[in-house]
Amino acid sequence: MWATVDFKDTIEDAVKSFTGEGPTPFGIRAEYHLKPALYEGDGVTVNEVNEEEPSLIVLAGYFDGKLEMRLIRRDGTVVASWALRSSKFVRDASGPWTTVQGILALPDGSVVFNFNDSGTVKLDKCGDVVWTLVHPVHHSLTRAEEGGFWSPGNRFFKKGEASPLPLFETPFSMNTVLRISEDGKVLSEMSVPKLIFDNRLGAILTVGREFSDRRQGKMREIIHLNKIAELTSDIAGDFPMFEVGDLALSLENHNMIVVVDPDTWKVKWWRIGPWLRQHDPEFRRGGRLVVFNNNNYPTLEGTEASNKLSSNVVEIDPATDQYSIVFGSRKGQEMSAPQRSSIELTPNGGILINESPRGRVLEVDAEGRIVWEYINRAGPDLIEIIFDIGIYPASYFAVSDWSCAQAGG
Repeated sequence: MWATVDFKDTIEDAVKSFTGEGPTPFGIRAEYHLKPALYEGDGVTVNEVNEEEPSLIVLAGYFDGKLEMRLIRRDGTVVASWALRSSKFVRDASGPWTTVQGILALPDGSVVFNFNDSGTVKLDKCGDVVWTLVHPVHHSLTRAEEGGFWSPGNRFFKKGEASPLPLFETPFSMNTVLRISEDGKVLSEMSVPKLIFDNRLGAILTVGREFSDRRQGKMREIIHLNKIAELTSDIAGDFPMFEVGDLALSLENHNMIVVVDPDTWKVKWWRIGPWLRQHDPEFRRGGRLVVFNNNNYPTLEGTEASNKLSSNVVEIDPATDQYSIVFGSRKGQEMSAPQRSSIELTPNGGILINESPRGRVLEVDAEGRIVWEYINRAGPDLIEIIFDIGIYPASYFAVSDWSCAQAGG
């Protein structure tokens, strides 16, 4: 049975997160989306991209205090926008509904995205609801080559409920791998802790007292899944260890990435570190996995220890374990993202990077040179968070008139 976390367990997070839709029930208007500015500039500050076909960038975050998804040109011009008002989409869902992670734009101009912990929504190009899935989802949303989507999910077990995992007493939350259909239905769901135990890797979950102690005092995640990436047919030949459709899973709180077969749930490869609290592994042509290495812990943010750590983008060859930093190791490449953040690979061998808590999106070429940068400025010393990003060639879209989407639905 599905269970909803008690209101008392989530009220503090909801108050901290609630913004963009008016004051909270307590009369508090939080400023969760605002962060201190680390970089100079406002909007597009660098635009030196050399590409045969112009690309369009999708941004999801807070703009002028409102949660939106925007499709922009390289010069920052807004082509289309969608207002992401949770109360408009699913009225009977629980959760703060103010964090959007996992965004996809489709060729017909529609968009699909996750509201963390609450549901997945598809809007048409004019912002009208096509379908909603009320289900605990979070973080990434990935297009499945055979149709539909992959998303991290969650199952909540209240105190006193029977535990599906003998080593852990309820209450806890259990992350899952969700397969969602084209029309917003759950096709399958797999427990991540179960697949770890089934592959005889359970010792990883019980290595620390926090995870092995049966007496858990509050709702905790046993394991934190923050990305599902699918190996597609066009590059599968570069990965002899894997097959088309295999999934890379990023398990943040264990500094771990695993590659699994979604038909058998057999783990084909896994690695702990050297990344710390990583996000967004991507299969890259040439047989390598590229990863955003947060290289930090949220609890260290603002401390002297945090200043000694620097986020970067790394790649690893699963066949040889050869590892290197592809961006973030040289002067001028500094990044600081103790939380969130993501990457998108570009056709020319570059990388689009979302330095989320800094309100900064940058694109680097194959040599690591910054060729495009966007700063989501909110004031002289503040930025607004950008939760997620996407990049698409202009020809990807079969839309000639974006006028209704321009108004934001």
